Amino acid sequence: MWCFYEHPELQFADILTPGSMPPLRNKARFVAIPSTSGTASEITAFSVITDTDNHIKYPIVAADMVPDIAILDPALPQTMPPHITANTGMDVLAHAIEAVASTAATSFTDPYAIEAIRLVLANLELAYREPDNATARLNMHNASALAGMAFTNASLGLVHSLAHKIGGEFGVTHGLANAILLPYVIRFNRQFSDKYALVEKQLEIPDLAEAVEMLNRQLNIPHTFRLCDEVPFDEAHFSQVLSRMSQNAHADPCTWTNPGQPSVADVRSLYEAAFYGRQQTMATV
Repeated sequence: MWCFYEHPELQFADILTPGSMPPLRNKARFVAIPSTSGTASEITAFSVITDTDNHIKYPIVAADMVPDIAILDPALPQTMPPHITANTGMDVLAHAIEAVASTAATSFTDPYAIEAIRLVLANLELAYREPDNATARLNMHNASALAGMAFTNASLGLVHSLAHKIGGEFGVTHGLANAILLPYVIRFNRQFSDKYALVEKQLEIPDLAEAVEMLNRQLNIPHTFRLCDEVPFDEAHFSQVLSRMSQNAHADPCTWTNPGQPSVADVRSLYEAAFYGRQQTMATV
């Protein structure tokens, strides 16, 4: 809205590629007040737009989209229903874990991301079970912003690439898709990165993927898309769109900073694993 208000001559396709966003702040400035502890859009350069005709979510990244002022008020997300608390909270965890594993991660982004992981693991279930717990809400709101500081500088990875495309295709909530995909991608990425071991050592977690799976169970989040009842996940439809989703997810900008060089076959295998609940075959060795 901001871009097209300032540049009404542009079309949506004109701003999709990195670096194509024109300068903003010619007519307006941007103050952001988040109502969920999830996206961290109030402090990031990321926006995600859904193309409902082609069933694709497009991530748009532009430094000019970072708000001028962010106001964090933990009283606002306190009104979220439990399932929204869970889904947005798992989005925070995905942001932080992907920022740590990103090939663009640095000594400046890792501390923010690891602290966000610690806060989510310690507070999300409490915020889910006790909606009026002000301390848990504050910690989750802070975790969201910290994870945002990390990933807006380090970018993300395959969890978000896959979530963008399956979300666009089936309409599943973004945070819920991230939660389901996260353990599968962590296990896949371990062959390329030792950053998960770093997180486990610093936070004294035996296995990060298992910790995510345990948190999902505590939040009543299914471990596969096939078991997800938020939207219909018809197996025939999944098989029909799998190739297209895999190609689109592989081309997603978030894939560029995923550890290793995952192939389209890897992406397809991850989708199948997260749909059926089995460990994926490693197409990349």
